[in-house]
Amino acid sequence: MKAMRRLAARLVRGEDAAFIRADLEELYARDRSQQISAVRAHFRFFRRLIGSASSVVVHKWPRPSVPRLGWIDLKLAFRLLRRNAGISIVAGLALAIGIPVSLAPIHLTLALNPTLPYPDAHEIVGIDYIDTDYGNDRQLTMFDVARVRREVASLATFAAARRVRQNLASTDGVIDVRSGAEVTASAFDVPRVKPLLGRTLMASDEIAGADAVVVIGHDIWQAQFHGADDVLSKRLRVGSTSRAVVGVMPDGFEFPFRGDFWIPLHVTLDTPPESGFPYVGFARLRDGASRRRAAAELEALRQRLALEHPAPYAKLRAEITEFAFVVTNLRPSVGKVYPVYVASVLLLALACANVGTLMLARAASRQREIAVRTALGASRMRIVMQLFTESLVLAALAAATGLGAAEIALRQLSIVKLFEASLPPWFTLRLSSLSIVVAVCLVLFSGVVSGLLPALKATSRRTYRAIQRGSAGGAMFGWTTSALIVVDVATAVVCLAGVGSVAKGVFRAPSLGATTLAAENLVTELYLPPGVIRGTSPAELPARVERLQRESERRLLAEPGVRAVSFASHFPGMRHLERRIELEGRALARGTDIVRMAFIDRAFLDALGQRVLAGRNFEPADVVAKGRPILVNRSFVDRQLGGTSPLGMRLRLASGPDEPPDAWHEIIGVVDDLGMNVIDPANAAGIYHLINPGQLHPAQMLVRVAGEPEALVPRLRAILNEIEPEVVLDKPVRLDRVFSEELWEARFSAMAFSAVAVAAVVLSAAALYALMAFAVTQRTREIAIRSALGARPLNIIRVVVARALVQLTAGVALGAAIGAALVPEMLSGISLAQNWPTMLAAVSAVMCVIGLLACAAPTTRALRIQPVDALKEV
Repeated sequence: MKAMRRLAARLVRGEDAAFIRADLEELYARDRSQQISAVRAHFRFFRRLIGSASSVVVHKWPRPSVPRLGWIDLKLAFRLLRRNAGISIVAGLALAIGIPVSLAPIHLTLALNPTLPYPDAHEIVGIDYIDTDYGNDRQLTMFDVARVRREVASLATFAAARRVRQNLASTDGVIDVRSGAEVTASAFDVPRVKPLLGRTLMASDEIAGADAVVVIGHDIWQAQFHGADDVLSKRLRVGSTSRAVVGVMPDGFEFPFRGDFWIPLHVTLDTPPESGFPYVGFARLRDGASRRRAAAELEALRQRLALEHPAPYAKLRAEITEFAFVVTNLRPSVGKVYPVYVASVLLLALACANVGTLMLARAASRQREIAVRTALGASRMRIVMQLFTESLVLAALAAATGLGAAEIALRQLSIVKLFEASLPPWFTLRLSSLSIVVAVCLVLFSGVVSGLLPALKATSRRTYRAIQRGSAGGAMFGWTTSALIVVDVATAVVCLAGVGSVAKGVFRAPSLGATTLAAENLVTELYLPPGVIRGTSPAELPARVERLQRESERRLLAEPGVRAVSFASHFPGMRHLERRIELEGRALARGTDIVRMAFIDRAFLDALGQRVLAGRNFEPADVVAKGRPILVNRSFVDRQLGGTSPLGMRLRLASGPDEPPDAWHEIIGVVDDLGMNVIDPANAAGIYHLINPGQLHPAQMLVRVAGEPEALVPRLRAILNEIEPEVVLDKPVRLDRVFSEELWEARFSAMAFSAVAVAAVVLSAAALYALMAFAVTQRTREIAIRSALGARPLNIIRVVVARALVQLTAGVALGAAIGAALVPEMLSGISLAQNWPTMLAAVSAVMCVIGLLACAAPTTRALRIQPVDALKEV
């Protein structure tokens, strides 16, 4: 070896290649008897190296030593994948789950940091104040809007906006509820998008007393005005104000929020610092101005305001931030996202390791083919390239399948649609071009880990020597593979136990009450817009709301098919309020002193078709009673009182240290559990307070009808508009389709964890399948001899599955131990997951069955081996 190093050094120094070749041949002849195989390899290496050096001297580049990927390689890869369909399907399924799951956090980050579809989008910034004590955003007030517009010079165009939701009515009487924005005129200068027809808002429109105008979106132009060319001569009633249509924006334009109309924001200079509505501030930087400079000017303004008005500004920090963060309040935290990235990469690495195990098993079964190709002159790199190509094709097909399924799921999942509906249109969870690029990188990573590395190991000299000795299993499937299989099985057991413990409760249809006819009830929210409330005195507002509710109830009950009308703060299926309570003369354990609550009218139970289970319902005299009586549900009786009768007991809401104590309320009746907690019905203890019409705003209204409830919506909208043109009838929907946000969030989380659990199961099954397939391949001759000597099938099965059963048992035991330690902690406080010991035992049994099924195909193959055929092949 020292002589070889000296020759290499001479070559590097540039000595003549002919002399080095002669010396090398002399060395080869002298050491031929001792190191014949090793020297031959070095001789070939130096011969290629000298040839390359000679070609450089004559200015010729050598041919690349790595074989090129050609069409024949791809064709052969598809053929071999089809021939080994079992292994290909198992490996493809593992990667089809692993790659999309690993892409999820990256894709979500890209989705929440979009590129705005406007010219010079990098110049668009958000203006924000941050509370230094709590880290919360504090949006701008009208006072801030006026000062920032006037004093921050680095902002070429500053604008402010707030979301509004109003009734729209065109001249033909069509009434619709639409989302829009109240904006300054400069808001249209930020995106630099010209109107399709007419003009946008002007500075003169912001002046109080100016003509009322509106700019409409393309959808309203089509829906309300049927695409009329003379739309600029028409008027649109927004709320109770008739406004002249001055412009139509292009199709798809929604800025700065998702909405269909824009009305002018009247900016006043004499507004106190803390009064009025909060506004979103955004701007376009002046040419040559940087974000740092604009932030410095904004912070200087904040410091001046802190001297003038210490209370609202002393503990704030001014920021120039991303426009998307200001509009959506989505501010991804690196500290929170980083563990998700790590977990996703580890999951993909685990998937690739298992697929690599499968590739090793398949390579082991092709050792005869590899030996023949080597004898015919195929280089190691050619064989490695072929094996790598197969893995790359498999990873690409799996990624395409997995991402296609994920895209379909993202289009169909209700939680995703709800999430996207609350964000501007440039935020989307659909696969973007950048996500596809990241997916391609993950495919390459998967191909390298699951294909290239196993191929290098399968064609290494150590493996070749082990095959000659008949012990390739130790070289290719050592303790690392065994540990990987044990970890796979344990992970699958823990994930399935945790997910299975809650999945049944999360995905079952929530109960809204035993006798509630949910399909006959229409639920909607009624409220007056903030602008109306601002223009109504506090003394007049309750009377106005009471008139609206009483008159709407009277007129609706006169409609054919309407059987009941009720107003409440929450109806079954909605997310109810949570408060702590105190029971007179009884101490409640911590955790059981929290109940859910709703404010209802006297028609609430009748509208739902419910009756009082014990005690009595509310009566007219209860409205004026001191410390109004309350109703409790059955869960309250079971959880807080242990099943004892609550009638006559008194409770009150717990008060804080600086709050006056609440009045005592007598419990007069018990009702059924009416969907107060649809995600965890056993923790649905709740109370019902009685309210009068006008005491609740905004209010949820329920209308019980004979027939399809949603068919009543146009008539309901018309009746309410006649009573109060400003009232907004928002999101009318059937009661059986009203589920609280927490249920959708729980279902979304359960689906995500279920995907991880399924991935863990597939990976463990794939690893066991690979081990069994390899065992059958390596022991073909032994199995043939045993069969020829009369061995029973049971003995052959024992020989084949012995190692796999040991690893399966170890994995299940490890998973059960970890699950017993972690699952109760993870599921603490979730009552519908209290059956976790049974679930853990069931999952352990299921994993044993899955492991045995993974061994079934290779074992069946072993039993079909014919001794004569096997001995001919080996």
